[in-house]
Amino acid sequence: MAREQVLTTGTNRPVQQQRTDKGWTPSRRERFLDHVAATCNVRAATEAVGLSQSSVYALRRRDPAFAAQWRMALLAGYDRLEEMLVSKAIAALEGVAVGDPDTVVCGAISIEQAIKLLDRHRSIVKGGSGHREQRSRATQAETDAMLIARIKAMRGKQERRV
Repeated sequence: MAREQVLTTGTNRPVQQQRTDKGWTPSRRERFLDHVAATCNVRAATEAVGLSQSSVYALRRRDPAFAAQWRMALLAGYDRLEEMLVSKAIAALEGVAVGDPDTVVCGAISIEQAIKLLDRHRSIVKGGSGHREQRSRATQAETDAMLIARIKAMRGKQERRV
């Protein structure tokens, strides 16, 4: 197997280049994102590229660009899913066959599964908690300010007791 370039990032460090046969290579990232856009299924997408779910979630946490690409792939997948549901609903009403089986990208999905995915998507779009959003870490200054405020509050309580 040919080696591919992998771009890795470190905290406040420039991007370093490595050569490896394993891990989240650019082609694996692209295949993963394509699969997510087609199916909205992260588990199936990681299986399709031969890597673990935990590794893709770790990559999303440390790579904001990949996290944005993942979100866009999900949005495209949800749009596609919604289009498929509308198409099926129209076909059922008109008695017309749905789609060309040679152009179908994703596997079978029940209407119930599709509706649940769309509900989750809508809650995310509206700012709900359809899934865990990436949390950013507090800066040193934010942490210091929070600790100082708590210490002052504790001292104030202690002085009121005396």
